[in-house]
Amino acid sequence: MTITMVAVNARFAQEGKMATMKANHRRTDARPAAVSMVIAMTLGLLAVVLTWGPGIGRAYAAEASPAGDVLSIGDPAAPGQIDLYLDPLCPYSGKMVREQGAEIGRRIADGKLHINLRLVNFLEKYSASGTYDSRAIYAAFIVADHSRSSEVTWQFIEQIFSAEQQPKEEGPTDLSNDQLAGLADRAGAPPSAQDLIKLGLPIPFDGHAIAAGNLPLLRQLPDSGVPMVVVDGESVDGNSDWLDRLPA
Repeated sequence: MTITMVAVNARFAQEGKMATMKANHRRTDARPAAVSMVIAMTLGLLAVVLTWGPGIGRAYAAEASPAGDVLSIGDPAAPGQIDLYLDPLCPYSGKMVREQGAEIGRRIADGKLHINLRLVNFLEKYSASGTYDSRAIYAAFIVADHSRSSEVTWQFIEQIFSAEQQPKEEGPTDLSNDQLAGLADRAGAPPSAQDLIKLGLPIPFDGHAIAAGNLPLLRQLPDSGVPMVVVDGESVDGNSDWLDRLPA
């Protein structure tokens, strides 16, 4: 009787051990499948992020970049191409940006408009500091160079021409370097850009030299005032309906 019971117990123990081993084996077999499923889900999520992420609505990832005396804003292959001349102190330049800036920004974001922005400084002598135009031009180039973003760069342009921020000709004050850096921050420029704007050294861009390079080109046009838009080689007043001539 005792021998029989021992044999039975041994058999049950062996069967239990085998069952445990089979269960563990099944769990081990299931692990690669589970890992594969997690990887597949992760890759799928990544694809969604890349497809619907921050690149959408940003001018097809178009970069803003300084090129010589020009700020290139928007997709260089956009169907709408213009040269735009502005003076940071000019009230009429400010009027144009305030009234048309949102639509210009939308077309840049949609990949419909590319701007060669040429900033000039012929009103600088009427600024309170005597250097405002050059400092604002320098700040715009730094924002473009460090953000590499058409959206951020155009938002900075809108900031410096806003009714709340644009200084007045022969006004008592204009914007300090710290204030320009604050507007760069508001537009989304990185801290590195803000630090350089605060410092104000003409490195690697010289706002005065940039304006000096653009002024002769502006003066070659039939009307050398600002704001000035050049569309298909024809210069038109920036406060006209020039947007209607371009793909919307």
